Amino acid sequence: MRRCRSVARSVLPRKTITGLFVLVSIVLLPCGAALADTVTSNFDDFSLGTVNGQFGWTSAPPGSGIPGSPTGEFDQAVVSTGGKVPAFGRQALRISNAYASGTFANQTFSARVQDPAAENLPNTEYVAQFSFTTTTPDFQNGLDMSISPDNGVGGRMSWVGLRDTTDGIAVTFNDSPGVDGAFVVHPLALLARGVSHTIKFWIKFNPGPDNDLVRISIDGKDTGQCFTTWENFIRANPDGETGAVLPDINSLQFRTSVAALNVAGGGFLFDNVTVTTNNGPGPPGCDVPIEKTAGTHTVRPGGLAGYRITVHNRGRLSARNLLVCDHIPREMRFVSADRKLLHLGRRRCLAIARLAPGKRDSFHLVLRVNANATPGTVDNIADETPEQPPGSPLAPASPLVPTTPPADVPGNGFPPRVAPITPIKKVKAIVRIVKKRVRPHRPPPPIVTG
Repeated sequence: MRRCRSVARSVLPRKTITGLFVLVSIVLLPCGAALADTVTSNFDDFSLGTVNGQFGWTSAPPGSGIPGSPTGEFDQAVVSTGGKVPAFGRQALRISNAYASGTFANQTFSARVQDPAAENLPNTEYVAQFSFTTTTPDFQNGLDMSISPDNGVGGRMSWVGLRDTTDGIAVTFNDSPGVDGAFVVHPLALLARGVSHTIKFWIKFNPGPDNDLVRISIDGKDTGQCFTTWENFIRANPDGETGAVLPDINSLQFRTSVAALNVAGGGFLFDNVTVTTNNGPGPPGCDVPIEKTAGTHTVRPGGLAGYRITVHNRGRLSARNLLVCDHIPREMRFVSADRKLLHLGRRRCLAIARLAPGKRDSFHLVLRVNANATPGTVDNIADETPEQPPGSPLAPASPLVPTTPPADVPGNGFPPRVAPITPIKKVKAIVRIVKKRVRPHRPPPPIVTG
């Protein structure tokens, strides 16, 4: 059943007189009409100390029994920034994973919008963003947490992970693109410590299975890939967090489920946390077709076969971190290419860091047919796959090798199942290997004497 509401609100407590200013407008709308709803938290009007109970935020209260915590709470507090963090206000929310729990309902949650988003609700678009930095430019070994669009009690529909590494803050994303519900881990970026960054979720919940769209941007730049939500995982797991029922999303969950006691009092600072729901069109989709053509349709054993592989970006946003590969058939071997290609097993791949809208990129390669190749047709397959960002310590050696799943990503089995990153597009070009031309046997000329 759809809920009927008649109030649209905006909460923007940066400058207030009594601690909270709420702008309320009464809108008479028919039952089932979509209502845009936004809640923004910048913490300047919060009291120092625990965020629990302030302006709609919740977190485990004292005595909640969070393991390792002397008070039973998570290591979180509203703290003063001294105005020294660019793009932050005078105060921010500090969170670390010094104390952690596998529970869901008592994690740290942002203020909730009153009108959530879901595929069966009037609001089907969800936009949320947050700014963050580290409390120190130094490496904090074990610092690790995730942020998820949530229903306010632990029903997650997406996931971004932040993990401190010796090289910087590794940002990863997890979705479940297959109907089996298995997760795919996408390394997104490696960010500098001690510098403020902003991450944005932009989600469209589409009615029906296996069709949600998620895009992630970092520091105002779209990551250049189309992702999905956790709807496939939830539907495939009736014993999961929500019992196979898709949750109504109204907030962000700041989750600490893997403890690292040495980061107590440190961790991340968060500010400018905004959650918006409405019935907008959602983010632009991806349209990056791949083409492959053969230079000849027939070739003889020992001969050469040329192929051109072209990728077009027909979408409205730049495509980023693509790996375009030719899978060299067993009957052939690589000879040359007009671009510098990566050698990954039997594949030769072109790494494309960015492909602007309306642009294309291509390469040509030459293969030699084995001298003993059997006559017949040969399918030469090419594909494009999301590639890990350069230098990411969490990136797999190959986009076809799964990354180890984070500890707080659930699984439909134990340990959590993680699927390989599957190609976005596949294409093939067919050539026919024909028999070698056999020269007719000619008898030797007659011997003339005399």
